[in-house]
Amino acid sequence: MKVKTAVLYYHRVYEKKCDINLLCVTPKKFEQQMKYLKKNFNILRFEEDWTRSDRDSIVITFDDGYLDNLTYALPILEELQIPATIFVSTGTLSDIRELWWDELETLLLTDGDYSDVFRLQDDIYNCEWRTDTYEFRLNCYKALHYLMKNHVNPLKREKWFEQLWKWRGETRYVNTGNSTLSDRTCQELAKSKYITIGAHTVSHPSLAKLKFEEQKSQIQQSVAYLENLLQKKIDMFSYPFGVESIDFDESTIAACKVSGIRKAASVNEGLWQEQLNPYAIPRNSIGNWGLYEFKSKINKLFGKEE
Repeated sequence: MKVKTAVLYYHRVYEKKCDINLLCVTPKKFEQQMKYLKKNFNILRFEEDWTRSDRDSIVITFDDGYLDNLTYALPILEELQIPATIFVSTGTLSDIRELWWDELETLLLTDGDYSDVFRLQDDIYNCEWRTDTYEFRLNCYKALHYLMKNHVNPLKREKWFEQLWKWRGETRYVNTGNSTLSDRTCQELAKSKYITIGAHTVSHPSLAKLKFEEQKSQIQQSVAYLENLLQKKIDMFSYPFGVESIDFDESTIAACKVSGIRKAASVNEGLWQEQLNPYAIPRNSIGNWGLYEFKSKINKLFGKEE
């Protein structure tokens, strides 16, 4: 019987009141999920040679580098002796900032007083949105998220944030509920024998939207930063957003290769097979599911009957 390997990916282990991007799994549900996997599967490290496994296997990964990976996920992983790889976006490590979609949420969707309209001043995307109700601000959030991900580079994105903070009339601050790892806490996380740190670019762009040199810079700078910080070789990578042909393409893979990356993870669903491209490893998103739903999803992934 041919054994199968499924790579799972998480973002956050945290209980968030309003999780509009569906990034959070509560600590209680995460622990239930990990106990089930520990009991029923061989759990491999992302960097291992998976062809050597003699039974169906699971690989656990996290994207982005949220602080709750250390505070909530790590104690559960260590107690159950489960390895995981955490792909860290390095741009917020030394500069206390939120990841850009969280900052956008802080600006538009938190409680407070808002002007009636936000007008974006841009040489291409001159737009305005009503912002006097939550529903209108949510619409603005979705539109700006789409533009920031798909149509502007990180430099222009930063200029838009300057406009947004000026519009709010506030000094830029960090919503602590969205805290990411710092240099110190990333080092603390990396000390665990169950954790592998991988790179996830500097500023979390959709790489395929950038020119080749910009892609290479995002990858190489994140790798170099982590290697200097952790004094370890960094050769594992996951693509931000991660949809093949949309968020990464052949030029992105080429940029990974010249940057010394050995394996790179996508978000395309499915099981890993030996003949697959190591620079387009499929992964399967895990939601805030209770144990019954989680078991059903995992069994379906492996083609098992309930």
